[in-house]
Amino acid sequence: MDIQTQMQINVTASKAYEAFVNPNEISGFWFSHSSERWATGKTITLEYAEYHAELDIKITHIEENRLIEFTWGDHSVEIHIEEKDNGVVVTTVEKDFDESEVEQLLGQKEGWVYMLSCLKAYLEYNVKIRAALL
Repeated sequence: MDIQTQMQINVTASKAYEAFVNPNEISGFWFSHSSERWATGKTITLEYAEYHAELDIKITHIEENRLIEFTWGDHSVEIHIEEKDNGVVVTTVEKDFDESEVEQLLGQKEGWVYMLSCLKAYLEYNVKIRAALL
């Protein structure tokens, strides 16, 4: 089973892309810290200061301004950035859930909706919602 979530964001593809791959930007809406700029083949350490948590992701493929693919744990994630007339649609797809992981799948879906909402607020209005969690 896979989770797919998407949201319209009224910015350019390059601005949406940079929000994910640039360590100075990602803290505005998602993780509190990213160890370095995201690129194919890199292992990135992400931190959630609010939860005293840290995780590593492996960047498996990137197409600038269009696609970011990575793995975390047993799951793979795709972030698609598709240009539209008034901005972009950002779609996240987290893959490889099995029937025994329904509760985790639902929690992850909530997380993706929240992350995309924070991304929209950050990019369109420069509002750092995730920082309010501190």
